[in-house]
Amino acid sequence: MQVIIAKSKGDLERLETVIRVNIGAFYDVGLALMEIRDKRLYKDVLGFETFEAYCKARWDFSRQRAYQLIESVTVKNNLSTGVDIQLTEYQIRPLARLEPEQQREAWAKAVETAPDGKITAAHVSKVVNQITRNIIQGKEKAVLKKARVIEKIDPEFEKSWDGLFVAIKNLKALKWKGMTRECAIRQVQILIDILEV
Repeated sequence: MQVIIAKSKGDLERLETVIRVNIGAFYDVGLALMEIRDKRLYKDVLGFETFEAYCKARWDFSRQRAYQLIESVTVKNNLSTGVDIQLTEYQIRPLARLEPEQQREAWAKAVETAPDGKITAAHVSKVVNQITRNIIQGKEKAVLKKARVIEKIDPEFEKSWDGLFVAIKNLKALKWKGMTRECAIRQVQILIDILEV
């Protein structure tokens, strides 16, 4: 048992040295944090109850910050093509919202469309937002198509529905600036109530 604890303590010291030396190098720090978390070294060696408590006490990292660094490692690994590409954490962070294949697609598009060849975090975020919108729109179209196939819809109702659907999508895209989300839900609920009468 003492040999295991000594080995774990050696692993922890080695990994914490990586964090201390590379506090600005997100990949190495994230990789070290990931290993500390996955091997539960924070608990087995230092006795912290949670990984979050360890990060806060040892590095003054919030839970969110520690997981951002770990997530960045995963995304960078997903983007790896065998060619060492220099990425910043800020370029990578928006990609974390996507699946691995979508991350590669978004990165390729960001590289291809970068203004003046400069891949900024804001540009990557813009590309990710567009891909996310396309995914949502694709899912919405599939749901609508399925609904129309299942039941015969009156053309007059369909025309009104399409208008309402577009209005709701526009409000959502504008982040509910013309009308609150709650108000829109109440209005749709009134329609449901009328149907149930």
